[in-house]
Amino acid sequence: MNGIGCLYGVLLFLLSQTVVQTARQLHHRRHSRSVETEESEDGQESYVVGVVEFRPEPSDVDVRSRTERHLEAYADLIRSDEAKVTDIIIFPELTLNTFSDSVYVPDPSTNVIPCEENSSRNVLPFLSCLAAEVGKYLVINLSEIFDCKSCAPHGYVWYNTNVVFDRNGAVIARYRKFNLLGEHGTERTYVPEIVTFETDFGVTFGLFTRSDVLFARPALELVKRDVKDLIMPSMWQAELPYLTSTQVYESWAYSNNVNLIVAGSNNEATGSTGTGVFNGRSGAILSLVTGEPTRQLFPVRVHKNPGIRTANHIPLEDSDTEAGRLHGKFLEEINIERDFLEQFTTLQINPERYHDHIGQIICNGFFCCEFSVTLTIVPDQDVTHYYRFAVFDGYRSLSKHSDTYISTCGIIACRNQSLSSCGLPMNENSNYLAFNEIVITGKFQANGTLAMANSLDDMLHPLSVDQYTFYSSVNYSMNQQDVQLTLPSGSVANLQTFAIYAINYENFEYFNPIEAPPEPTTESSSIEYGAVEDDTGGSTRATTPGALLLLILMLLVSSVRELRL
Repeated sequence: MNGIGCLYGVLLFLLSQTVVQTARQLHHRRHSRSVETEESEDGQESYVVGVVEFRPEPSDVDVRSRTERHLEAYADLIRSDEAKVTDIIIFPELTLNTFSDSVYVPDPSTNVIPCEENSSRNVLPFLSCLAAEVGKYLVINLSEIFDCKSCAPHGYVWYNTNVVFDRNGAVIARYRKFNLLGEHGTERTYVPEIVTFETDFGVTFGLFTRSDVLFARPALELVKRDVKDLIMPSMWQAELPYLTSTQVYESWAYSNNVNLIVAGSNNEATGSTGTGVFNGRSGAILSLVTGEPTRQLFPVRVHKNPGIRTANHIPLEDSDTEAGRLHGKFLEEINIERDFLEQFTTLQINPERYHDHIGQIICNGFFCCEFSVTLTIVPDQDVTHYYRFAVFDGYRSLSKHSDTYISTCGIIACRNQSLSSCGLPMNENSNYLAFNEIVITGKFQANGTLAMANSLDDMLHPLSVDQYTFYSSVNYSMNQQDVQLTLPSGSVANLQTFAIYAINYENFEYFNPIEAPPEPTTESSSIEYGAVEDDTGGSTRATTPGALLLLILMLLVSSVRELRL
């Protein structure tokens, strides 16, 4: 009986510890939920940004009249009902003034408020007064003139400049674009400026402009300095199959797990469109691509912690803000450039059966990619397009102006069976072919390389982040990263591009491992005996004391029987 007594004492101890642990868990969960509720109520976990897609006046309009019309349109948007809920408003690149009426921008360290000057109809004072009137931060891109006798024979230079006004109208930040692609007459600073500014709603923003996003400095330098919210005025020039606007924005924000906030110029003739807010690994909160003339402000609520995908950290939307992928009109009117794919190694995908699996290793020089594709052909449908595996490793011209080292493994759409038809917009799609699964893997240089999940559908939007998985495992000793992009089991029939697109920046220290998605978890082998309701009305699975007593009695009886035997 001494053995039974000892066993009984041990079981009672275990019972008491289980009950205490259950109580602690319930208390912890109640406390955690109350903290989350408080954070949601005071609004400190998010802010509201207004991003503007803006169609400029025709270039043949008189310069002075053109800028005045733009200022009036800016003022209408800033004072609009949509803007009322915003904390900060972002305008696009090159949609305000020109070289011919460029403006001087004060050094932010002087704390100048241009509104206090008498010339209120001039560009800078007018914008400063608007910021003070509505009490909001404004980010404006404009043409700046700067006196510099040592810089140019005529004693001044022009910059493509982002200017930030605070709620009082003071100039608090100024960034001069560094990576200029074909902007003749515009100068750049001797070294890239790394510019940030703080706000009264607890967010520090970094600044850069359009093509800067494709270079290490200042964009990746800001990421390395742990700036999580980045603002980019843009006049993007779209290029297929890898470099359309939101395709780049979302993939860049995803790989770096940052909030990228973009205001896009709107002009289908130059291939310019693309506005949105991209919340790191959570994907686009709002994304717009359109061939329709547009002047519109979109209020978007943004989480301060990008990429957290839990029930309490989903992209926020309320009655006063917007979210979603906005499908624009007249996409066929957008003038889109084509990459020079003739230097790629490509292989046409030729399914032999209605349901087929294709595996292939393709190399471009010494760089190789492995593809695994499962697809379905729908019989009796018109064949409107084809697909090719495409691999490249080497220097490419970005927007025909700057050579950068690119490595890419991808699947691209073609209008017919000729390579020259690849990289053209998919204007027809009968949905005769659907990808059920795609796995793309490759070994890339690790240091200095930004590898991105690059995708595009026939509406010129990237795939939703819920449709693919992407990870990179870095071997630091070998300076190599194994990258994998997967379209899991499903069905996608509107694919234009699905690729790993990597840019290598020479002489730039940068590693970017991306964790693999978690393995599927199995249910615990322990028995669940009931649900305990907590204070929030939710239920927490727990082991009830009554069920434990029953289990203890069963164990006790079994032990007694064994002792008697």
